[in-house]
Amino acid sequence: MSIMDSAVPLPPAGTSASATELRARWEGILEVLRGSIRREQFETWFRRAALVHLDGARLTLAVHNAFAREWLLDYYKDELAAAAEKALGSPRVIEILVDPERVAALAPARQTEGGGTSSGLALPSTAIPLTPPALPARRVPAAPEAAAGDESGKLLGGSDISLNPYYRFDNFVVGPCNRFAHAACVGVAEQPGKTYNPLFIHGSSGLGKTHLMQSLCHNVLERAPKARILYLSCETFVNHFISAIEHGNLSKFRDKYRNVNVLVVDDIHVLANKEKTQEEFFHTFNTLYNAGAQIVLSSDSQPVEIPTLQERLVSRFSWGLVTQLETPCYETRVAILKRKSRERGQELPDELARFLAERIETHVRALEGAVNKLLGFASLSGQELSLQLARQCLRELFTQQRGQPTIEDILRAVTARFGVKLSDLQSRKRTNAVVVPRQVGMFLARRVTRMSLEEIGHFFGGRDHSTVLYSIEKITRVSREDEDMRRAVTELLLELQGPDGP
Repeated sequence: MSIMDSAVPLPPAGTSASATELRARWEGILEVLRGSIRREQFETWFRRAALVHLDGARLTLAVHNAFAREWLLDYYKDELAAAAEKALGSPRVIEILVDPERVAALAPARQTEGGGTSSGLALPSTAIPLTPPALPARRVPAAPEAAAGDESGKLLGGSDISLNPYYRFDNFVVGPCNRFAHAACVGVAEQPGKTYNPLFIHGSSGLGKTHLMQSLCHNVLERAPKARILYLSCETFVNHFISAIEHGNLSKFRDKYRNVNVLVVDDIHVLANKEKTQEEFFHTFNTLYNAGAQIVLSSDSQPVEIPTLQERLVSRFSWGLVTQLETPCYETRVAILKRKSRERGQELPDELARFLAERIETHVRALEGAVNKLLGFASLSGQELSLQLARQCLRELFTQQRGQPTIEDILRAVTARFGVKLSDLQSRKRTNAVVVPRQVGMFLARRVTRMSLEEIGHFFGGRDHSTVLYSIEKITRVSREDEDMRRAVTELLLELQGPDGP
């Protein structure tokens, strides 16, 4: 029993089971796979495949693109072979080929909300054609013309984010922590609206979500300069919706958000606790999805962990591909340090890069901050890069405990700062002298740890995730408006993470 590592041609006609039999056999294999694979991965990789040949010795699957084929071969070959043997009663040589036409024709239908069925794989009618001319491709509609006043090769005017020319796929350091997310973004950029829709990227601050999303936009615009891309924060969407209600111009608002080829929304978790805005985004999502437009979303947590998010939105956000950016491993940190320093004109020696990678274990932003500070200090002082210079310049990195701050560190810092007891933070007391430190503690826990909202609530007296999210949003807002709060939060972050923290 083996899986061939190279694509194979389809078997001659008539040597395999009929289309109806193939679908039935594949459903039996899928039923086995459901029991061993997480739902998100199952829907992403196996519901998008089709059984195209089956005989007594061989089973051939077709998938939508080369990336999906390679992913199945690399990560799911054992599960696939075992499920096939269990469902069919005997082992098969399993082959995987790339044939989107056969996938569209033979993939199992999925139940839609209206009770009908859909394969979910048909080409969208308004998809942007990005297939290189040299390759044979199915005929797809041309990219829509830019609206009057729009400039080709740029984001739409309603975007509140400008593309950083540095944020390109070529400048992104790929490692085990982010390889899947990077490959998914590349796939979406090559075929927006076709491959993974929506694409949902989640992870802590400073791990590269913005870099990947902007790289995706750059790539789409290079391939289709007239593509209509709207890129904004979720907070802007909320504010625009509120303004549209106040001024009675919802039709203009909807025309703006629903007449695009690619919608990119950062920090989608801001939708939490906003019932009317969630309803509006739900209809915007449906309109774009049904029109074949690409939707890209980012968040600090996966859809099911966003508190008070409507179930229908959780479901839709998981339709395409949900991928996580994780904290970079040691080898990736070394590569990032070398790349960042090289881009600034002076590459770190290997010994120095390894030294820093062992001591900065948090996120890409901290690594970049260390490089900037070290190179700047070396330039201003006229000294050569060395371990001694690094110890002098970045001494705060070596006086703090290694690793990420723990919840105990946060509780200790907050109680000392505000002069409250730990028992008060975890109590049901609602006096301002207790509530504010408690909210600051929740804010810090979300900022500097990888704990979920529910886990944070557990350490603050068993509070639910909606209370934690409200506390985080409140401290974020107050720290922008109140100098004392901003100073307190900044000093606590410095105490917990050092000056290179986010």
